[in-house]
Amino acid sequence: MTIPDLPSPGNPWAIEGVWLRGNLHCHSTGSDGRLAPQEVVDRYAARGDGFLAISDHNTLTDVSGLDPRGMCLLPAAEITCPGGELGTAYHVAAAGVKEVPPAGLPAREVVPLLRAQGAVVFAAHPHWSGLTVADILGIPGFHGVEIHNGATVLESSKGEALAHWDELLGRGARLWGIAADDMHWGSLDLGLAWVHVRASDRTPEAVLAALAAGHFYSSSGPELVDVRLEGDGVLVRCSPCLAVYCLSFGPRNQIAYDRASVAAGQGLRPTTEAAFRLSGGEAYVRVQAVDAQRRAAWSNPLFLRQA
Repeated sequence: MTIPDLPSPGNPWAIEGVWLRGNLHCHSTGSDGRLAPQEVVDRYAARGDGFLAISDHNTLTDVSGLDPRGMCLLPAAEITCPGGELGTAYHVAAAGVKEVPPAGLPAREVVPLLRAQGAVVFAAHPHWSGLTVADILGIPGFHGVEIHNGATVLESSKGEALAHWDELLGRGARLWGIAADDMHWGSLDLGLAWVHVRASDRTPEAVLAALAAGHFYSSSGPELVDVRLEGDGVLVRCSPCLAVYCLSFGPRNQIAYDRASVAAGQGLRPTTEAAFRLSGGEAYVRVQAVDAQRRAAWSNPLFLRQA
């Protein structure tokens, strides 16, 4: 397999900027969604989000005339492309799109066309789509994969792609992990998952640059306050969570929780801090924090070796 040419690693907690929460995957009446584009904007703005990408299927929904309600609106699309090795199709999601490529092109042609426009491109819901790791590795130019898709978790329990992500990282690919709603109905599938971006300012250009650089983390609930490499370890601060994980490829995994409360027979109580010591054999580490509702937050990988 050929490893694609992908972005340089980034750590959003190690840079200056503003934190903006937003959603990169949702739909309107521009394709198969139930809400008009302005109503989609209104509902996400009411949640307090800072940016939004309406990624209608195979079309570019014009957001230029909408009232952004204080958000950065990113022109976006979700493009269906043939070519999966098991007979399935790619769903190529992109933010910062200027023009949707012609219908029917394979993903190998579509992704470079989108990248040439300055778009941030990721493979949407690969588990639900039936894509393999080889399918994703075979397309140069993806910035990331959708590791948690709220709508497909609801409808088929195939909305997570953490196994895809870890194998891709284990094979040397540098891909960011994205969580999103994939909202169609505007009800049960709204506000299920999102990304927190560390952007230099509150503009679409800054948000896209942060996404491309990996300056964000994804969540379905918890907040990652700080994740950093220090000495030979990883330090984490988060909103109250029952477990915090430091994960690498294969068995190189660690868990932190309130061991004192368990030992005292008080049950598992939330913790807001964790510290891990690395073995030195990790090529990358990523942090995952899980709260009492089994919601999770996922950092992007921190790469410990040169590409």
